[in-house]
Amino acid sequence: MACSIVLSSPTYKDIPAPLGQIVAEYRIDPGTAISYPVTQGQYIQIIDVSGAQCSDFLAFNANDYTQEIDSTVTRTLNGVTNPQAGLHSKYFAQSMQPLVEVIQDTCGRHDSFFLACTRRYYEDAGYPGHPSCSDNFNQVLAEYGLAARPGWPAINFFYNTQVDCHGTILSEESWSRPGDYVLLQAHQDLLCASSACPDDIDPANGWQPTSIHVRIYEANQATNKVFARAMGQRVAADFPLRLTQDSAFTPCIRKLTDDLVDYNGFWVPNSFAYQGDQAEYWALRQRSALMDLSALRKFEVTGPNAFALLQYAFSRNLEKLTPGRSGYGCLLNPHGGIVDDGIVFCFSLTHYRYVGNCDTDGDWLQRIAQRQGWTVEIEAVSDRIHNLALQGPNSRDILRPLITFADPTITLDSLGYFRFAVANVRDIPVLLSRTGYTGELGYEMFVHPEHGANLWNPLMQAGQPAGLLPLGMKALDRARIEAGLLASGYEFDDLTSPYQSGIGWTVSMKKPDLMGKAALEKIRQHPPRVAVGLVLESNEMAAYGQNIYAHGERWRIGQITSATFSPVLNRSIAMAQVVPDYAQTGTVVDVGLLDGIKRRVTATVGPLAAFDPTKSRVRV
Repeated sequence: MACSIVLSSPTYKDIPAPLGQIVAEYRIDPGTAISYPVTQGQYIQIIDVSGAQCSDFLAFNANDYTQEIDSTVTRTLNGVTNPQAGLHSKYFAQSMQPLVEVIQDTCGRHDSFFLACTRRYYEDAGYPGHPSCSDNFNQVLAEYGLAARPGWPAINFFYNTQVDCHGTILSEESWSRPGDYVLLQAHQDLLCASSACPDDIDPANGWQPTSIHVRIYEANQATNKVFARAMGQRVAADFPLRLTQDSAFTPCIRKLTDDLVDYNGFWVPNSFAYQGDQAEYWALRQRSALMDLSALRKFEVTGPNAFALLQYAFSRNLEKLTPGRSGYGCLLNPHGGIVDDGIVFCFSLTHYRYVGNCDTDGDWLQRIAQRQGWTVEIEAVSDRIHNLALQGPNSRDILRPLITFADPTITLDSLGYFRFAVANVRDIPVLLSRTGYTGELGYEMFVHPEHGANLWNPLMQAGQPAGLLPLGMKALDRARIEAGLLASGYEFDDLTSPYQSGIGWTVSMKKPDLMGKAALEKIRQHPPRVAVGLVLESNEMAAYGQNIYAHGERWRIGQITSATFSPVLNRSIAMAQVVPDYAQTGTVVDVGLLDGIKRRVTATVGPLAAFDPTKSRVRV
């Protein structure tokens, strides 16, 4: 065991500052391993000191060493059958009791349950006698009476692997950067072991093994500190790390549910306790629902060339977008692909706001402005503008007694579709927009985060007599699929044109200058696929990526992009992209479930929006 153990920690200048009160601290030298005890409730922080360095991790019940992290039990209880690039939320022993739980992860790329590197791996590669993590573990675990093994199953932190569609294991250099870490919490008293992997014969450690650092934090912090659950994301190579965060409304939401998931860097509710996504869905369709959409990204676009920039980069013609109006469309790239979809709000000819999905949207607009020599300032304001959506047939009636407009000539009833205005909701200043993502009449309220609870609580109270419920992501996804609304990574990416994804109507080819115009003109005339809706002749649900076949034939004609069961239609539906010859309404096709051979379901082509395709409900 080659390491330094420090109980009263000095300041390490090569790693991030401690997260809390330290119990013990270990520096693991390159190519070695250590063992160490951890008490139930304590936190284990495993830090990559220099970046691109893998660290294998073992954990045993301290009172019964036969109970160790078990890959089969863990994958079964987490519902993941194969090893994956990434971490499970909890890791279980054979007894089905959790040993450790992942609290924070700043890297996002790991390998669950391949062996720690073995002597045989190096021998087969032509390096007999090369040190291995498994041999190093044998040395440090021998004193506990644990028998040596030729290979130890481990959690392989920072190890960049993936399993491709053919089951082949691929690996490359670690994604971890200096200071990246994983924070675990012990669910039992544990014996743990960690390594600084000695692999220098392939890219796993960047060809140069370096140190790993382990910190153990007190279970009950003296400052009463609780480590927030968070996952790290870098949306681009040159963007800073972003940990999952709460929105202004998350503290209120946590009082109603603990079923939260990471969505676009924010904790959002998946469903709510004591009601479930079915009840939330029907509240939305029949009464009203309240949801947190703060994960949307907002950018202020200002300056003398603000209009020129958006008119060039955004698909819609903004000439008719006067102050107080907004328009849906997409940002384009030079080959006609969709960078992101979103809404442009017009405050004046020199002030717009773009609301989309990606932190990189602002960077893309900034680069276009620089290339064109335009004077535009693009400011990311997502951190100070969060937003709630009140949606459903009763949303207007709930909001009417609560709201006053800065302009006395505006009323809630006169505020048209894709219009917005400055207002107050119970003395809370908001920007009220008649927009949504549900296919229902509804409103979005953009507000400073300091007013989160003061906006959420009055809306919930006012809506209670009308049957208002909070809405989670499960119910929202079902509603948006029914309404034929797009989701990034499903209906579109930067290789997908608006004509393929179903929003070709947002592209103004009459504009004299438009990003990707020449490519879009060719695609418009001959799109490789077009978006359609499907109604399945079965209650079985289709799934993203499943193939669509010509009816009764073997050849593929498209793929499912999103699918759900529609309660209001009592049918299984899907959004799909098919070759144009099979896109006519009424065309019968086959959806291949699972392998597409043994099980197929007949479906009928229809409009992209299976529910209210004319959008009559949102325009009422």
